[in-house]
Amino acid sequence: MSREVLGPPTQRMSHNRRYRVNVVHDDFGGNKWRSSNNQKASGYVEPDLYGEDDYDEDGADELITELPNGGFKLAMHVPQSFYGGLIGFKGTTKRRIETETQTEIYVPRQNDNSSELSIKSRERSNCISAWRKIRLLTDSLRKRMRPTHFLAVPLNSGPVQEAFKELKKSILEAQLPGIDEAFFMPEKCVHLTLGVYVLLDDNERKRAVEQLESCRQFLANLGTQLQLTIKGLEIMNDDPSSTKVLYACVESPQLQDFADKCLGHFQSTGLCATDNIDRTSVKLHMTVINVRYGKESNKKNESYSFDAREILKRFGDYDFGTAQCSEVHLCVMKSAKEEEDFYKITGSLKF
Repeated sequence: MSREVLGPPTQRMSHNRRYRVNVVHDDFGGNKWRSSNNQKASGYVEPDLYGEDDYDEDGADELITELPNGGFKLAMHVPQSFYGGLIGFKGTTKRRIETETQTEIYVPRQNDNSSELSIKSRERSNCISAWRKIRLLTDSLRKRMRPTHFLAVPLNSGPVQEAFKELKKSILEAQLPGIDEAFFMPEKCVHLTLGVYVLLDDNERKRAVEQLESCRQFLANLGTQLQLTIKGLEIMNDDPSSTKVLYACVESPQLQDFADKCLGHFQSTGLCATDNIDRTSVKLHMTVINVRYGKESNKKNESYSFDAREILKRFGDYDFGTAQCSEVHLCVMKSAKEEEDFYKITGSLKF
C-alpha cells in the first residue's frame, strides 16, 4: 500500500501537536495547493471587479479624465429628479457611497450652470466603482417612477377609427349597466402601445429619440409597411364580471417581430418603465375601454370596474378591419387634452 497512506506526511505545530498534511494529486491542482519549496501561502486577494479590462464594457472609460494633480475625474449626466435620492436624508446616501469608494462626489445645485454630476478620486478604479453604484441607485429610483412616455402606432384615422366609433356607439346604445362613455379611449387617440418609458429631462428625451431611430435596423427584412388585422375583443383580467380594461386583438407577425426587438433594445438603455423591464415580448392590443380614463374626471372611483360579459357576448367577434403601420411615435403620457388630433409627439420613426 502506498507509503502516503500508511505514513502520511505531518507537520509539527505548537504545543507538540502534529497535523496530517493532505497531499493533493497533480491532476486535481496539486501544484497549486502543495506547500513545496517552503513557500508561504499567499493571503486571500480580493478580485478587482473594476479592473482596466472592464472599463470599456459599459462606456465608463470615455467619461474619465486625468487631473493635473494626478487624480481622476468622472463626469456624468444625471437628471435632477434623482438628486434627492442620490444625496439621501441629510446627505447620508452620498456620504456612504463616497466612503465605500474613497471618492468625492459633487451633485450640481439648482443654480449651477453645469448639470453634470462629478466623481473625483486618486484612483481610476474608485471613480468606476462610484459610477456603477450611482447607476444602480438611479436604476432603482427609476423603477418607482410612473411612465412619462410611450411608443405608439397611431390608428386614429381610416377604417379602424370608423369601426371603433361604430362599436362605441353600439355599446352605449345598448345601455349596459356600469358602462360610462368616459371609459372609452378617445377616438382621436386610438393606437397600439409598443413600450413605456421614464424620460426625466431633455437629455433623456433626446437620447430616447436617437435610440428609436436606431431601431430602424429591425425593419431591414420587414418591408416599408406592416399589415395589421384587428378583430375580436378580450379583457386584461380573468373575471369578465369585474373588468377594468377591454381591448381589441391585433394580429401582425411582422409588427410583433419589430416590437419585440425594440423592447429588447430599449431595455438595454435603462430608460424603460417598470412594466417593460422584465418583459420578453410585447402584447399587441388596441385599448377600447379603460376605467382609468373615467377616474381622471372622477377620482373617487379608484376601485371601479364594469361587467364585460354582455359586451363580449354581443361584440366578442367584432371586426375592426385592417390597417397599415408606416410609422411609430414616441408620445407624452396624458397629453391628449393638450393636442387636437393625437398625443404630444416627442419623436417619430417613419418606415
